[in-house]
Amino acid sequence: MEEKKKQDIAGCGPPYEVSDMPEPPRDLTPRKLFAILGPAVIALGGTIGGGEWLVGPSLFVKWGLALLWITTVSALLQVFLNLEMCRYTLYTGEPITVGFMRLKPGKAFWGWLFTIVGFLERAMPGWAMGTATALAAAQLGRIPGGPDKGTVIIWTYVIFASCVVLVSLGRTIERTLEWANWIMMFVVLAGLLILDIFIVPGSVWLEGLTGFVSFGYVPKGVDLLLLGALVGYSAYGGFGNNAITNWYRDKGYGMGGKVGYIPAAIGGKVVHVSAVGKIPSLTDKNISSWKGWWKLLNIDQWGVFWFGAMIGMFLPGILYVGVLPRGMSLPSWGIAASSASGLIIKLGNFGWFLALFFGFWILYSTAISNVDLVVRQSSDMLWFASPGVRKFAKEDIRKIYYILLAVFMAWGCSFINITLPIIIFAISANIANFTMAISSVLTIRLNRKVLPKEFRPAVWREVVLVLSLIFFGFFFVIFLLNRFFGLKF
Repeated sequence: MEEKKKQDIAGCGPPYEVSDMPEPPRDLTPRKLFAILGPAVIALGGTIGGGEWLVGPSLFVKWGLALLWITTVSALLQVFLNLEMCRYTLYTGEPITVGFMRLKPGKAFWGWLFTIVGFLERAMPGWAMGTATALAAAQLGRIPGGPDKGTVIIWTYVIFASCVVLVSLGRTIERTLEWANWIMMFVVLAGLLILDIFIVPGSVWLEGLTGFVSFGYVPKGVDLLLLGALVGYSAYGGFGNNAITNWYRDKGYGMGGKVGYIPAAIGGKVVHVSAVGKIPSLTDKNISSWKGWWKLLNIDQWGVFWFGAMIGMFLPGILYVGVLPRGMSLPSWGIAASSASGLIIKLGNFGWFLALFFGFWILYSTAISNVDLVVRQSSDMLWFASPGVRKFAKEDIRKIYYILLAVFMAWGCSFINITLPIIIFAISANIANFTMAISSVLTIRLNRKVLPKEFRPAVWREVVLVLSLIFFGFFFVIFLLNRFFGLKF
């Protein structure tokens, strides 16, 4: 039986337990690789969502595909941020938000800050309402308008409830999310690609590809709220990026395999989740295992997350631009179904069905992952911070997860009647810019404080995180100036 050793890192919270790092899968066949990859595809399900089917089309149809350069920069910076946050998780088994709680001014400050920001960013019902507009369009036989608000709201409640059911099923919540998003990715991306090939003119394809490198283009008069939202929710964005580390922990990457995972309510079992992380001793074997996990992490992030983020913004973007009149403003209560008005001209009723199908599944997959990611991180933060919470739950973290899930649902439902879906979504996306900016600097601090030199990033990687701080922080400041002082371009 392995002797439990602990290592205290001065000024960094409770001691870590010391253990050997699990061996990563070796000699990977395509089947084995498919089984070990996954957290990035959950993020991809969230990635190909509101930014790609709501905000992106709103901007691209009105202002052109040259704005795709924002996706190029945002997705690239997010991959590096994800990798450096996951570096901490591979080494300790702790999700990054739990790691942040080890930094000054302490767990209470960071725990409350990230919980509040997470609820403001991801518990808003923008995704569910966007999904609901597609269902409302199918019911009404037309794109919903202002008078159809009641129908959209009813469907929003149905969407919320179905998301709760889905994250309650399976052995682990993480695995349930994986399967849902693998299906979405293959069906939706393949379908959009085929549709674009047959429908979208070659000139629009070229405009989109050129847009990825049209760096610095910002048209005069562009809606700054939506522009900031495109920055925040190109790729995943904000609290969603932080949640990727929770999913890697539950998947068993690195030391996550020694810490435990959050099981589902139906089909799962009681799993002991360690309140503190476990770190590897500095042996050749552990360093070799680390390199194996780091390689898999990079495959998942670059091969699935980054590639998916780029084509996930590109394919819907060129579809909307290819079938809708340039310069038009998309309908606020029917934006998820607005491409249908163009496709119905090209393909008749089949085009109407396709637009609603894609709009529904793209936004629904995002809604499912968003329901999980805030609740998951809040549960893990509480589990780390409070012995009283662990005692109350009798070491079954599911009790905390599902109590917080109920709170999340009540919070989200309270915003459904407040304003337009696109406005709720855009505000959430701009808050994501704040989350990414602050996470960048905290990740540098945490990795320098906790990781030994054998596991730390190169200096140039820290420079990239500083660039993330500047880029996302700049657009968050622009958002504040726009909303509170009326700044316009």
